[in-house]
Amino acid sequence: MFFSRRFFPFFLTFFFGAFNDNLFRNALVIMISYQSGYSSGTANALSFTAMALLMLPYFPFSATAGQLADKFPRHKLFRACKIMEFLLMVPVLFAFMRGSIWPLLALLFFMGTQSALFSPLKYAYIPQMLEERELLRGNAYVNAGTYVAVIFGAVLGNYLITVPNGGLVTGAVILFMAALGLLGSFLIPKMKPESPSLRIDPNLIRASRDVLRGVFRDRILTHCVIGLSTFWMTAALYVSLLAGFCKDVLNATPHLVPIFYLLFSAGVAIGSVLCQAIGRRRPVMPLVSSALCLMAFFTLDLFLAARYWAVMLDDRETLFTVGELLRYPSFWRIAADLVLLAACGGFYSVPLNALLQHKADPREVARAVAANNIVNSFAIALGTIVTAQLMAYGLISAIGVLDIVAGVNFLTAFYLYAIRNERLPREQKSSPKDSSLIQNRE
Repeated sequence: MFFSRRFFPFFLTFFFGAFNDNLFRNALVIMISYQSGYSSGTANALSFTAMALLMLPYFPFSATAGQLADKFPRHKLFRACKIMEFLLMVPVLFAFMRGSIWPLLALLFFMGTQSALFSPLKYAYIPQMLEERELLRGNAYVNAGTYVAVIFGAVLGNYLITVPNGGLVTGAVILFMAALGLLGSFLIPKMKPESPSLRIDPNLIRASRDVLRGVFRDRILTHCVIGLSTFWMTAALYVSLLAGFCKDVLNATPHLVPIFYLLFSAGVAIGSVLCQAIGRRRPVMPLVSSALCLMAFFTLDLFLAARYWAVMLDDRETLFTVGELLRYPSFWRIAADLVLLAACGGFYSVPLNALLQHKADPREVARAVAANNIVNSFAIALGTIVTAQLMAYGLISAIGVLDIVAGVNFLTAFYLYAIRNERLPREQKSSPKDSSLIQNRE
């Protein structure tokens, strides 16, 4: 399935988009945290604000994006979105060359707008082009691929911005990756529109209200959306926290930041793949709440380990190198907690995405995804903005954020326990894929 024409070009298209999002955002965070000269509180606040700006466009534009994705052929919309991304990366290149933080923050908002238009296409494509029994596997590949893109984007973004002429190099690589994503979009197979007679509502507020009502009138879809919103909010908090955590808590050089991004993203990818492997042998929905509880446990242990580290090395004045950190057992505990909590997050988010696509009306899948995006973006923006302000005013530390996140995970685990008996289509190893699927859906 992975290398088939119905999946691989789609994979390349969203992979390079996710890569670019994270290369851009993480290079900007490193500029803010290590090169701007801002105080720790201001730098942390701007890092969280960067995540919020990336998410805010989902509020006004998700509903319209969902309507467009249900009404028009999705392969054409993929191409339009990638053309938009490529054109947007041109001013990004010049802003990075000049090292202009505030214009880059503004451009990050427009990049978020392109992502808001792209996301309903991404998740509505899976149930249209894959069989029901492949939903879990398709979502696992998408989740894992997204976070592999996060790995490479974060690592490359954190590295490129620190080399000589880092702004020019970073901007040029971003533009090149946008071109690769655009190329992938032209290889996606032709698709029939799901709801060609749908009327596009130009009123953004009313359209958003309608897609939210469509989801929240269904109990199962509501649980999926709330559960996924918790995942994206906590993931955003973890990722936004990492640069400040490495600098202010671990007292480490910037070289640790991409390594921690790599560990977190690898954990999510591992959890996603593990979920689909287990899903081929037994139902995975009963395991969702358990995965969340484990995620909260490892977050609490990370909180305790980081607090111990801060006390133990409080009098150290110079920054640790990565090699020096590896000599401390406490550092290995912190790294293990990060990987394990991320793996639990990847594990529990895959079944929720698949269940949302499975339970939604096939003619309204993109709008269900759009509603999910609106709630997700609200949760991310609320979590990051509130956390940024609390940190900016010194009301909470980078370590204290972990304590709050663990509590949110525990509460969500109890909430999702109500849908533990829902079932997803199981894959049958002996059932080959019908080679005429693409032709039947064009």
